[in-house]
Amino acid sequence: MKTFFNKGIILNKEEQMILKTVRELCRKQIAPKAAEIDEQEIFPWENMEKINEIGLNSLFIPQEYGGDLISKTAWLLILKEISKACASTGIIFATTSHGCHPIVQFGTEEQKKKFLPRFIDGALGGISITEADAGSDANAMTTVAEKTDDGYVLNGTKIFVSTGDVADILTVFAKVKHNNEILGLSPFIITKDMAGFASGKKEKKMGLRASSTAEITFNNCHVPDDHMLGNPGDGFKILLHALNYSRPNIAAQAAGIAEAAFDEAVAYANQRVQFGKPIIKHQGVQFMIAQMATRIQAAWRMILHVADLMDKGEDFSAEASMAKFFASETAESVASDAVQIHGGYGYCREYPVERIYRDSKITQIYEGTSQIQKIVIGRYFTGKKKW
Repeated sequence: MKTFFNKGIILNKEEQMILKTVRELCRKQIAPKAAEIDEQEIFPWENMEKINEIGLNSLFIPQEYGGDLISKTAWLLILKEISKACASTGIIFATTSHGCHPIVQFGTEEQKKKFLPRFIDGALGGISITEADAGSDANAMTTVAEKTDDGYVLNGTKIFVSTGDVADILTVFAKVKHNNEILGLSPFIITKDMAGFASGKKEKKMGLRASSTAEITFNNCHVPDDHMLGNPGDGFKILLHALNYSRPNIAAQAAGIAEAAFDEAVAYANQRVQFGKPIIKHQGVQFMIAQMATRIQAAWRMILHVADLMDKGEDFSAEASMAKFFASETAESVASDAVQIHGGYGYCREYPVERIYRDSKITQIYEGTSQIQKIVIGRYFTGKKKW
């Protein structure tokens, strides 16, 4: 059962060794602490240190900057395994790659040489887009970067920033203003030591409680010219590219959450006896298990298809939205059914499915809600291929 959904995946020897090490780390270090860090809302510093120790932070950095890029199939499989063990740890790891990706894709040589090795050394990263009145509508953001003689001055507030209070390096999107004219969006590389940058309110969340989600503020924060990615006004293009990259990651996280719920449900159904036999032998429960397994398999195969397109350098924007939409809906549905199979026990914190269900819900919301994914997919097939 534990390897059922990974049948047919082909990895090279190096990737197989990495995955074996990841699974061992998940078994020994990450999964055993998942309930405790969720209950106490403890940021998993030790997990992140162990992840860095085995070299996972290098897997999203090109070789010429000290990294060790692997196939997208292997990368998404690693994200799935970590998220299956602990969804909070999974999103922290994924978020660092999200914040790093715009630098990899759009940074100058100087920016890449300056910042990318820091991620390999264990720096936490993140990406900041959302504001109180600018969620799905990124154009509504009010954070402004005003041009000065030697850089930009940022003012504004961002919310729901994953790792916002602990990240070493953030990619932050703001509207560029020059001579009282708004030129459009641009991303800026922000480091936590910049004067005028501060983290604020830390959210008390339904799920992913061991990962931090915080408000960040900019109060006349001076940012040097060489911290802007791309040219002034390039931000929307970079934002779309970043979201296309991050959506398969969230899909993989959702698949990991769904698999965790499924494993718990099957194990419980095999040992819980009602009416003289394990409940898994009752047709009603078998039907639930069958539907859960089928949805997980379909979601994971969609994710692998996206990975294949990414590795081939082909357009994957619609497929990424499809995979993210379907996998996140699957995670919530499978986790809900897992709670149902547990009955009253599923509603109690003593059993992992209660936490897994809470963790599943956010996958339908961040990196573009399920409704936004439908719009992206629909526009693709009506000829308007970008959001």
